[in-house]
Amino acid sequence: MFTLTRSVILIGTLLLTAIGGARGDQRPLQPAVHNAGPFDADFDAFVDRVLKQLYVPGFSIAVVDGGKVHSKGYGHATLPDNEATADTQYFTGSTTKAFTAAAAALLVEDDEAHPDVQWNSPINAFIREDFVLEDEYLTSHTTVEDALSHRTGLPGHDLMYGQADDTVSSIVQRMRWLSMTAQPRTTWQYCNLMFAVITDVLESITGKALEDLLRDKFWKPLGMLSTSFTIPSDTSRLATGYYWDPNGSGGHESVRKGRYVPEPYLDIFPISGAGATISTVNDYALWIEAWLNAATVPDKYANKSSPITKSFFTALATPRTIIQGFNDVTDPFAFATPITYALGWMTLKVLGQPVITHDGGLTGFGTCLYLFPGLDYGVVTMGNTAGTSNHAGSMVASLLLVQRLGLSGANITEVTDTLLSASQASLLPSAAKAHTQLRARPRSLLHTSSLPLPGSLADFAGIYTHPAYGTLNFTLTTDPAISSESNNKEVLTALFYPRTWPLKVQLSHVTDTVFAVSLFTPHGRGDIVSGENVVWELTESDYVAIFKFGLDGEVVETMGIELENTMVKVARDKGPKAWKEGMLWFEKV
Repeated sequence: MFTLTRSVILIGTLLLTAIGGARGDQRPLQPAVHNAGPFDADFDAFVDRVLKQLYVPGFSIAVVDGGKVHSKGYGHATLPDNEATADTQYFTGSTTKAFTAAAAALLVEDDEAHPDVQWNSPINAFIREDFVLEDEYLTSHTTVEDALSHRTGLPGHDLMYGQADDTVSSIVQRMRWLSMTAQPRTTWQYCNLMFAVITDVLESITGKALEDLLRDKFWKPLGMLSTSFTIPSDTSRLATGYYWDPNGSGGHESVRKGRYVPEPYLDIFPISGAGATISTVNDYALWIEAWLNAATVPDKYANKSSPITKSFFTALATPRTIIQGFNDVTDPFAFATPITYALGWMTLKVLGQPVITHDGGLTGFGTCLYLFPGLDYGVVTMGNTAGTSNHAGSMVASLLLVQRLGLSGANITEVTDTLLSASQASLLPSAAKAHTQLRARPRSLLHTSSLPLPGSLADFAGIYTHPAYGTLNFTLTTDPAISSESNNKEVLTALFYPRTWPLKVQLSHVTDTVFAVSLFTPHGRGDIVSGENVVWELTESDYVAIFKFGLDGEVVETMGIELENTMVKVARDKGPKAWKEGMLWFEKV
């Protein structure tokens, strides 16, 4: 999912680790002077090592340094022989949020045409029929600014969108059935849905599709002619996204073990403002340059035709909320300043330098975008894997910044070796992470004694519905991971499909009417319903489901299931008696 990955946070740790590991007798940091581009033989060798270590097939980089653009591609956009270039197109995920926030700024700054649109304007003033939250106060007081800074109190709820025939309006209308997990303006909680809300607002006010609005106001004026929300008719420059299957066979000939599995292209249109952009690093270099100019060029010399003005920069880069959980002051590599979220951008400081940044991740793709306005410097990386491309982007940006700051006396080989070592130590497969968290399940549900299931497992199968999340149709299946020739272990299995992020949900009986939940993410372009030519990755095994009977004690009527991560965490932090608050409740049909 295009949630905010830790790649933004990782860059600071990698930088400080690299500097600490290669400090030697170097002199103080000073800006370096580059007469040539940054992509020398040592840098190329480092990128090749990173891509090999992280199993990223293709990768593109652009650097903007004092108005000069340097860009290059590495590896393959599509295996086995379509090479990545600086003009290869990638899905750029949540870096779209900065475009959406900029489109909102257009309306906020146009007091003549849109005097009623301000950052503190309540959203329901513009889309009253669509936008309703779980209580009247939240509905009438949630503002444009709240939505764009992830401080509304609504968690992600990413499994509820992408249903058949979904539109941005239908998704926003279903949000009235979603649970909040914090009071407004108290907690940063990443929420793609709120950028769907802003998409609905912008399209309702302007009468234009968001893609058309962005093309007319930003992409065309900046020369970003390879940028869109729509898969191009000519896909020769469009990268293929991949999933690295370490257990697969028959892979690319250059890989000794495992294989790259081609991923499908996602349909993000229903929540386009959260992450639908397709672009290139050369196009994003123009976007970076516009932002750096707005930040660094005095007003009297500013490009009056640029769509990004000084007031845009100030409004969108001003912090609105602190991102909790990433500022451990006991860590010798911790940041000196809080990490904050502005409007579609994160802000922080690394080595004393202000950083404005965001990354993006979709199935098969990862993008990292960094602006260093104090250096008139920016970096964007795009790759064709999810997660690991972001990780690679953090490593590459770390090295580029070390070079740009002029880390005198540091041996480049030592720096790159330290970066690779630090990066490898921070990687842990998601399935292994999930298994290490089993002990976190609420003890009030997983009793020490195992009680029998009341009735047969077939009594719990069937269709369950939720007004926002849709339907889950549980059927009896055999779990191959548990079953053997002498014991066929039956489980309940359902699919969240169609969804933007499809999942297989598997329930294994634990005690009484309590089941352990395992979630599997599909990879590949096979048939998700039949499972043919699909690689299933275990992505969560720490959740719980519970079934409840009707008053007669004979018929199952409801199912509570942990599916939304923030809801689960908030409920568990409250203690064992709050377990119901972490569940979504489905009615059996």
